[in-house]
Amino acid sequence: MPTATGARGFLSRLPVRLDSDPRQRLSWRGLLTLSAFWFAIAYVMQPLGGNILPILVARFTHPTTVNLGLGSISLDVNTYLAVLDTVGAAFAVVWQPAIGALSDASHFSIGRRRPFIAIGVVGDIIFLTLIGLVTSYWALLVAYAFFQMASNTAQGPYQGMLPDQIKDDQRAEASGYYGMMNLVGTIFGFVVVGALLIPTHHLRIAIFTLPVVVAIAGALVFFRVPDVRTMRRQDRPLGRSIFLSFAIDAKTYRDFAWLMVSRLFFLMAPVGIGTFALNFIRYTFHYSEGKASLYSSALQAIVVVFAAVLALTAGFLAERYGKKRLVAAACVIGAVGSALLIFAPNLPLILLFGIIVGISLGIFLSVDWAFMTDLIPKVEAGRYMGVSNIATASAGLIARPILAPIIDAFNQGRTSSVGYRIMFGIVTAFYLVALATLLPVREIKVE
Repeated sequence: MPTATGARGFLSRLPVRLDSDPRQRLSWRGLLTLSAFWFAIAYVMQPLGGNILPILVARFTHPTTVNLGLGSISLDVNTYLAVLDTVGAAFAVVWQPAIGALSDASHFSIGRRRPFIAIGVVGDIIFLTLIGLVTSYWALLVAYAFFQMASNTAQGPYQGMLPDQIKDDQRAEASGYYGMMNLVGTIFGFVVVGALLIPTHHLRIAIFTLPVVVAIAGALVFFRVPDVRTMRRQDRPLGRSIFLSFAIDAKTYRDFAWLMVSRLFFLMAPVGIGTFALNFIRYTFHYSEGKASLYSSALQAIVVVFAAVLALTAGFLAERYGKKRLVAAACVIGAVGSALLIFAPNLPLILLFGIIVGISLGIFLSVDWAFMTDLIPKVEAGRYMGVSNIATASAGLIARPILAPIIDAFNQGRTSSVGYRIMFGIVTAFYLVALATLLPVREIKVE
């Protein structure tokens, strides 16, 4: 009994406010604290997808030709990697909107988002640790799928915290902090993980840094960010709420729907480039595993540095010139950078053109969240922000299965780079489609 009483007393001291209370303008410290978990998400996801998983998949698999009667297809490291990432993305698409809807409707005394974030963080720690211990491709597939489930248990409710906490006139600034922390986390992830991967036997140590960062950032958000306790009761049953978590009112919120389509195609581009960057560098220039990881980490970190520089400044520019114009500029700049990558003959030029792609990503991330939160109904913020993750997760779910078989088919083994050049051309088309589907979006604010 004393233990239970002590736990209740401890939980009662967590910062909580009612959803009927007015939102206060946050200081820069408050914005950094609110954004802390984005640092952890980026620190984990970018090196995991860009470096760790490609290395593990290459270790656990070998080139295979599958005969289909009328022809055959080549299965190699890129296709196996795409299968792994696609399974993970499928969990993200299905799971995150449902958990976001649950958090919208929950009535926990410690807040409606906090319990889900805690469960997700604990799951992240467990399954990231298991990824560091697996010894086969299929065990990796299972561990990664469960990690994605845990990660999205935390991410859906966490994304709902921005509209919960931020006043309307501070959304662009908060979006800039979100983008900055995302990019800074990516930089640290690539630098730390890349440094540890130079000697290949340090791969396991690199993986074990991931759950440590998640634990620290998760604890910071859990204990320091005020959660919202809702007093409203939903009229519809919980099962219907979960079902509706996968749908949006596209007629009423037409601008949000079009923005999600544009967001999907935009994110398909950097997902494609980032997923296959290490393999591109490793097999195009015939580097060792450690050397390719180092160059890939350095390339992606430098690209993200340029993106981070723009994250905050572009957020402020959006208030002056409009969020739609900045997203459109990001699409055009990304298309230019990826088109130039088709013809890049060496690492210095790959780095230069990659920086252009990084500038595009920085502009996009700096205004993306503010643009979305302007267009969603605030009473269902968790559900709609969860739905926004469908565009994020579906980017990998669609892009990787399209690009990977094309790369492996044209490469015909691990000695050619033709498939990667074709991939850059397809990525350029993704950016242009993103620009076209952005045109119907209006800049309005929904309450």
